Amino acid sequence: MEGHLLGKSEITYCELLKVAVLQGNLSAVHDLWKDCTRYYSPSIIALRKFVKAFSTLGDLQSAYHILQRMVVLAGERTDHLMVSSKRRCQSTRLDIPVPALNEVEDLKLVSDYDLPSSFQGKTGTEGYLVDAQPELFQVETQSSKHKQLKSYVSIISAGDNLGDNSGLDSGRMTKTLRFAPVAVKKILRWSFNDIIHMCVQLDNCQLSEQLFLEMHKIGLRPSRFTYDGFIKCVLAGKGVAHALKVIEMMKRRGIKPYDGTIVALSVGHSKSLQLDLAEDFLGRISDIKPEYIHGFNAFLSGCDIMNEPERALRVLARMKHLDLKPHIRTYEILFSLFGNVNVPYEEGNMLSHADVSKRISIIEMDMLNHEIQHSFVSMKNLIRAFGAEGMIEEMLRYLNVAENVLSNMDPYQKSDLYGIVLHALVKAKETHKAIRTFKIMRSCGLPANTAIYNVMIECCKLLPCFKSASTLLSLMLRDGCCPTVVTYTSLVKVLLAKDDFKGALDLLDLCLTEGIQPDIGIFNTLLSDANARGNIHVIECILECIHRAKIQPDESTLWYTFCAYVDKKLYNTAVEALQVLSMRMISEDASVLKEKGAALEDLILSEEPDAELSIIKAFGETEECSVVALLNLRWCATIGSTISWLPEDSLWARRLASSYDANRRPDMP
Repeated sequence: MEGHLLGKSEITYCELLKVAVLQGNLSAVHDLWKDCTRYYSPSIIALRKFVKAFSTLGDLQSAYHILQRMVVLAGERTDHLMVSSKRRCQSTRLDIPVPALNEVEDLKLVSDYDLPSSFQGKTGTEGYLVDAQPELFQVETQSSKHKQLKSYVSIISAGDNLGDNSGLDSGRMTKTLRFAPVAVKKILRWSFNDIIHMCVQLDNCQLSEQLFLEMHKIGLRPSRFTYDGFIKCVLAGKGVAHALKVIEMMKRRGIKPYDGTIVALSVGHSKSLQLDLAEDFLGRISDIKPEYIHGFNAFLSGCDIMNEPERALRVLARMKHLDLKPHIRTYEILFSLFGNVNVPYEEGNMLSHADVSKRISIIEMDMLNHEIQHSFVSMKNLIRAFGAEGMIEEMLRYLNVAENVLSNMDPYQKSDLYGIVLHALVKAKETHKAIRTFKIMRSCGLPANTAIYNVMIECCKLLPCFKSASTLLSLMLRDGCCPTVVTYTSLVKVLLAKDDFKGALDLLDLCLTEGIQPDIGIFNTLLSDANARGNIHVIECILECIHRAKIQPDESTLWYTFCAYVDKKLYNTAVEALQVLSMRMISEDASVLKEKGAALEDLILSEEPDAELSIIKAFGETEECSVVALLNLRWCATIGSTISWLPEDSLWARRLASSYDANRRPDMP
C-alpha cells in the first residue's frame, strides 16, 4: 500500500489491529495508535477497536485512557452512528483515507482532542500512552479503599433510584450521556465491558470498581454482561459478601444474572466452605453447559474438606440427571472423598476394605465409561486412600500401575508417590516392606525429600535401631535436606523406643542449640513417655520448658499431665494443672487473658442447660483448642475450683518455675 501511495482509512487500522492482536504484538498496537491519532480524530467505533485490542493484550492503562476519550466524544454528540442492514453500528462520518505522504512527516490533518480537566489524558512524548489516572494502577491506601467502598455501597443502597440519567455527584462526568444516541451508549458499554472483564483475568478489582462507579456517574446503565464481569472481579478481590450485595441490586432492578455468574458465586461459597449457599446457587442454574463443571468440582472439593460425602452424593445425582459429563478433576476429588471409610477415627477392617474396593471400582468404571484416563493427582489420591485404609497390597499394586501407566511423570512426582506409600507402610508397621520400597526408590535415583527421610527415621522406631536412624540422617544431610523439628521428633521417638530417655532430652537440647524452633509435638512425645513411666518431676520440667519457650499446649499436653497426676492420686494438683494449662491454651499472654477473662467467664459460669453447646458455637471448628480449654475450665468450676485469670499466680505454676530454675535437668531413675 505504501509502495503504491495508497492511503489508510479507519477500516485499514481496524484490520491491522486484528492482525496485531492475533500475534499478541502490543508494541504494534501502540504504533498503530500513534499513527492513527497523528492524522485522524478517530471515530467512536475506531476507539472501541483500540480499547478492545489494548484490553485483550493486558494493557489496561492504555485501554482506560482511550475509554476516557470515548466518553468525551459521546458527551459532545459529534459522532453520529447508524445501524446497517446486518445490525452493525457504522459511523455516518465520511472516512477519507490518509494519503501516503512520506515526505511530509509532520503533516497532521486534525488536531488531537483536548481532554477535560476531569480526565487529563495525554499521549507521551514517545507516542505511548500515559495513564490519565495513574493512581488506579498503584497500591491503594487504606483511606482510598474506604472511600471507594463507601461510594460502592452508596450505589448498591440506591437500588432502583439509579437510572440511566442518575449520577452520584455533581462532578463534570455526571449525566454526560443524557442526550447520547442509543447506539453510542451501546458501543461505550461494550468498551467498559471489555476492560472490566479483562480486570477479572488480571485480578484488578480496584479498576473494575472505578469503572463501575463511572458508568453510573455518566448515566450508562450496566448490562448483564457488565454485572457478570464486575461480580467475578469483586469475588476475587473483596469476597462473597460484597458480590452478594451486587446480586441484591440486580434483583431490585429486575436483572437476572447469567448462569456463569451464578456458577462463579457458587465457587466463591464453596471456597469459603459455605456449602449450603454453594449448593443453593448450583440449583439456580437454568441451562447447564459443559464449562460449568468447574462449579460442581469446587463444591465437591468443599465437601471433601468438610468431610460431607452425603451432600456430595446429592450433587453427583443431580449431575447425572442433568447429563453433565465429569472432568478428570471430578474424579480426582471423588477418589479423595470416597476412597476411604474409617479415617481418621477408626482402624480399617474387612468390611470397610470391601466397601472401599466397591466404591473405587464404581468410580473407575465411570471413568472408563466417559473415556477418561487417570492423571497423576487421581492416582495419587487413590494410592493415599488405600494407604489410609490400611489396604497395603492394593496400594502397592496401584503404585506399580502408576509407574507403568503414567509415563510422563517426572522424578519428583514419582518421589511424591513413594513418600505416600512409605508413610502408609510405616503407619501399618510394615517395616520390611517400607525398607524394601525405600531401597527401590534409591536404586531408581529418585530424589528423596525431608518428609521421606523423616518417615524412614520414624520407621527405625519399630526396629528399634538408632544406628540406622543416624545413617538416614547422614544420607539426608548428604542430599542437601535440612533437618526440621519433625526430624528431631522422629529421632526422639527412636531413642524412647530404646528406653533412652536421657538421650531423648539431650536431643531436645541439641534441637534448641541448632536454632530449630521446637513445636508442641516434640514435647508431647516426651510427655507421653514420661507419663507411661510415671515420672511426675520429668513431666513438670517439660511443662515449664514449654511455657518458657512460649509454646501453647494442646489437648494431648493436658491429657498426659492430668493422667499422670491422677495415677498418683494427686487429684487437687491435677485440677490445678488442668486449669493453668487450659488458660495457656487460650493464650500465653497474661494481658490477653485478663482482657478476655470477663467475656469468657460468662460462658464458663453460665447456668443455661445448653451452656456447653453455646461454647462450641461461639468458637466453631476453627478454634478447637479454645473450645477444649473453656470446657475444661467449666468442668473445673463445676467441681468447685475458683477460676483465676492470672495463671502465673497459681501455687503449682510457681513451684514448677522455682524447680526449673534450681535444676533444669531432672535426675532420671
